Amino acid sequence: MAQLEIHIPENWPAAQQEEAGTATLFAWLLRDENGKPLRSGRATLDAMPAATQCRIVVPASRVLLSSVQLPAQNRKKFMQALAYAVEDRIMADPENVHVAAGEVQENGEASIAIVDRTWLRQVLDKLRANGLEPVRAEPETLFASCGKDAWTLVWRGTGGFVRQGAHSGFPLDGGDARQPPAALPLAIAGAHKPASIQLYLDGANAPDMDAWSSVLGIPVTAAGEWQWPASAAHGIDLLQGEFSARSARADWLPRLRPAFILTSLILGLQVLFTVGDWAMLRFEKYRLATSMEQHFRQAFPDAKAIVDAPLQMSRNLAELRHSAGMADENDFLPLLARVAPHLGSVARLRSLEYQQGKLKMRLALPNTAAAESLHASLPQARFTSGDSGPGSLETELTIGK
Repeated sequence: MAQLEIHIPENWPAAQQEEAGTATLFAWLLRDENGKPLRSGRATLDAMPAATQCRIVVPASRVLLSSVQLPAQNRKKFMQALAYAVEDRIMADPENVHVAAGEVQENGEASIAIVDRTWLRQVLDKLRANGLEPVRAEPETLFASCGKDAWTLVWRGTGGFVRQGAHSGFPLDGGDARQPPAALPLAIAGAHKPASIQLYLDGANAPDMDAWSSVLGIPVTAAGEWQWPASAAHGIDLLQGEFSARSARADWLPRLRPAFILTSLILGLQVLFTVGDWAMLRFEKYRLATSMEQHFRQAFPDAKAIVDAPLQMSRNLAELRHSAGMADENDFLPLLARVAPHLGSVARLRSLEYQQGKLKMRLALPNTAAAESLHASLPQARFTSGDSGPGSLETELTIGK
């Protein structure tokens, strides 16, 4: 899992370079999956080595490092409005800057990095247009080592940058072999004075260390050639909020799209068939109910209201039979005739009740086998178990409407 780090030049992307078609060379470093440097070089964006992840290093001159004191409450809302919290330090419209937050210190302060929003958007768009999707962007300032009571200075001949502490530093502009950049003595006067300054050379000749030490009042010592650090983690990630790197899941979404479409289609068809089946059953119910009402009205045209056509039909037919002197199937004698042949000699009658077309008989049976036999012979009847005494089982038989 190789990681590619690309150093963004200070003046890129530049309109004049785009118009002239000039190919910009970018310094790059390739790391292994553990962050250990493998090889480095300079190349155009379309000639970068292959890697599974891409990170970018933002030049020190493009980033302002600072810190803010976080409130004890509503920290989340405060972090969302960081640009307005540092408005007095940037002398620019908060809408034009992007503020990224780093670690929160024990004293409640959070380190922050401020960068021009438009420039950062242009950089990311250019990289993505060349097939590079950065997952992290870090300020160059925090790439330098951080010593105790010592500042680290990276010198490029007419400028560079200084790292003061774990989350602080600033860019340098100007200076020569005998005179340090003007920002350096001003920073020393306005901060806790370091014991020394370690100077690294980045493609430049070494200045006069004694002359610089004399001007600054601090020993300036040579530390060798500047090289990218061995670690892959250096500080504040600028890709926060609106610039957050797209999740790795987003890369899988195009591959999963056919499955999503197929699943959605299956679910849609299932819902469609379910709704269609429900609609057909509802229509069939309506058709049957309408047919029963029509038959009922044809048989009994004098009926004023129809609530339950089958039940009303059954009751009216029973009344007609009674008025004609005919027995109905739910009368006492027909019901008794249906039950009596199945009782045999083993069942003893305890009580008998008939009411509104329903016959109830309380029986005493000798054993469980007799009860099961009676249940099987009268499937249309309903049985309820009662109290059982010695040598008998009590049950209640109900038959009729």
